[in-house]
Amino acid sequence: MSFDGMFTHAMVNELNQNLSGGRISKIQQPFANELILTVRSNRKNRQLLLSAHPNYARVQITDQPFANPAKPSTFVMSLRKYITSAIVQDFRQLNNDRVVMIDLSAKNELGDIHEYTLITEIMARHSNIFLVSKETGKIVDLIKRVSPENNSYRGLLPGDDYKLPPAQNKINPFETSETGKGLSASDLRAKFEGIGLDTSKELADFIEAGHSLADFTELYQNQIHPNAAKSNDKNKLGFFPISFNSTTTEVTAYPSLGELLDNFYLDKARLDRIEQQTKSITHRLDIILKKDKSKIKKLNQQLKKTDVMSKYNLYGELLTTYMSQIKHGSSSITLTNYYNNEEVTIKLNPEYSPSMNAQSYYKKYRKLQNSIPHINEQLEITTNEVNYLESVLASLEYVDIEDVDGIVEELISSGYIKKKRKNARKKRKNARKKRKKKIGENFQTTNGIEITVGKNNLENDQLTMKLAQKNHYWFHVKNIPGSHVILKTSTPDEDSITQAATIAAYYSKARDSSKVPVDYVQIKHIRKPNGAKPGFVIFEGQKTILVDPDRKLVESLKEN
Repeated sequence: MSFDGMFTHAMVNELNQNLSGGRISKIQQPFANELILTVRSNRKNRQLLLSAHPNYARVQITDQPFANPAKPSTFVMSLRKYITSAIVQDFRQLNNDRVVMIDLSAKNELGDIHEYTLITEIMARHSNIFLVSKETGKIVDLIKRVSPENNSYRGLLPGDDYKLPPAQNKINPFETSETGKGLSASDLRAKFEGIGLDTSKELADFIEAGHSLADFTELYQNQIHPNAAKSNDKNKLGFFPISFNSTTTEVTAYPSLGELLDNFYLDKARLDRIEQQTKSITHRLDIILKKDKSKIKKLNQQLKKTDVMSKYNLYGELLTTYMSQIKHGSSSITLTNYYNNEEVTIKLNPEYSPSMNAQSYYKKYRKLQNSIPHINEQLEITTNEVNYLESVLASLEYVDIEDVDGIVEELISSGYIKKKRKNARKKRKNARKKRKKKIGENFQTTNGIEITVGKNNLENDQLTMKLAQKNHYWFHVKNIPGSHVILKTSTPDEDSITQAATIAAYYSKARDSSKVPVDYVQIKHIRKPNGAKPGFVIFEGQKTILVDPDRKLVESLKEN
């Protein structure tokens, strides 16, 4: 299911129940399209996420941690000026559309009360967030400013009159006496506002089973059961505010819509945010990878050419042996190969003497022979670089947003990207941060054994080659990029081995797979070749265990 008008209706009810009457205590914009309002309500701070992301636009209460940028955006500065400490009066939905309005009352510096509406329009790439003055109806500010040249329907700049999105001229399903009987799923979508594809299919089956549209909307009012479920049609995971019996199979139930969306969007939003921060870096690495892979292809082609090397050596031998039989000016000669008594036809250069033809083949043989060590050396160097860069790119798929700085630092130290110049004050600040930085992330097995996970290749090297004891156990997914995982014991029990392997599978490119093979071995059997890239080690005597990556288990073992 998408975040359609029906889901919006349920979400607005949840927001009113939890945040109505609360006070805004903090405003931040951690990412370009996302706003976080910390609302103090019922003696509890709750984070309200307003997203205008083109793919993941939504409004929800979130428990995910967000870092506050050092420099606030212009939009955040406007919001802090006008609605810091504002009281949340009400959450409203525009009919059954995907437009959420938050009514606010705030005092200015003179103590005068002003009314505002914070509006989130969920409209794919046109999604936006507005602060509108109720008194003037004008836009105070908005998260995405659009010039008049790019939008002829309405003004999207501060100071413009706020105009609602184009009306759909459909019926609000929560305010009609129509039953919906006899209508197909597509008819229901065309007639009633805010009904998405999955919702229309469920509603059509629901009505066909003898119920009415009013019965369906009643579920959205009083029988909310947040769940993540798979579609029977395409087996895709979706999120649902009620149980969709006809079109889905329930997978996981959640206590609230906010927690449902946190879990559903966790990896999607994380990857998108990491991509925003590392777009230029990954573009550069992709270019290097493309060149390296092209180089490997050429080197393999060169290596294949050396297959004729032994033939050239044989031709040289035969020409030298039968030199008296060769006539000057001949373009070829057929001789008997004395190794197998077969006839061999050898091409000759008519301008060369018999001796020069023999030497020519010997020269070709020696040239190819001498090229093999160089080709193999370059193949090894380039292949190692490809494996390393692929491991860095893969790590961006499973690390958290706060771990990106460590990966950038790794690429700077490896010479793949240049370090940005900083003033002396920032250098001192970063030096202090560097001293305080811990290596890896800590976990603890259910039997109390400590586990540490490297979040980049520099940390992997430090954990495995410097910090871990020789009798500790090392875990890593088999033949797949992933983190080094250290189980800090010399006598691990089976449960701890399984849990450490599960963590290793989770912090790898195989996170979304099942039955992932994980190698484990004591640190004393691991060594790092001279000149090897960060994170690369070789080992022997390992055992392998198959595990399923399990987010819940990993989160439960994480140390606070």
